Amino acid sequence: MITTTSCGVLIFEPEGELLLCHMTGTAYWDIPKGLREADESELDAAVREAAEECGLRLLPAALIDLGRFAYRPAKDLHLYAVLHARVELTLLRCSSTFQDRWGRTRPEVDAFRWAQPDELARWCASSLAAVLTRKLSLEEVWARLF
Repeated sequence: MITTTSCGVLIFEPEGELLLCHMTGTAYWDIPKGLREADESELDAAVREAAEECGLRLLPAALIDLGRFAYRPAKDLHLYAVLHARVELTLLRCSSTFQDRWGRTRPEVDAFRWAQPDELARWCASSLAAVLTRKLSLEEVWARLF
């Protein structure tokens, strides 16, 4: 079985809340993440996804590599973390789009929120929540950012 890797970034604000993106057409909130292009590294893919899905321009050197985690069958998740000033959510914009089943062009992300780490199981799909709450210690990740 071929395994793909989705590359994402945990964007923390100084008080420890995590930026979540609402994926259009779903009930779930996510982190900025996606598959890497053939010519880019995992780090470059995570930085690009943050730009496309949130409009945030992150400096690659500011990101901490958290490693690769089993995520779903045939899909891993390579995560990075960064400390970022708390952004007013209305300023964030998603530039990546998809065609819905009616042929309409829609943004991949249609809303943003800041969430406490202990709220992630409530907002995120179980596969992402498992990585963020069981395979990682978000408290330790946040502490590493200082």
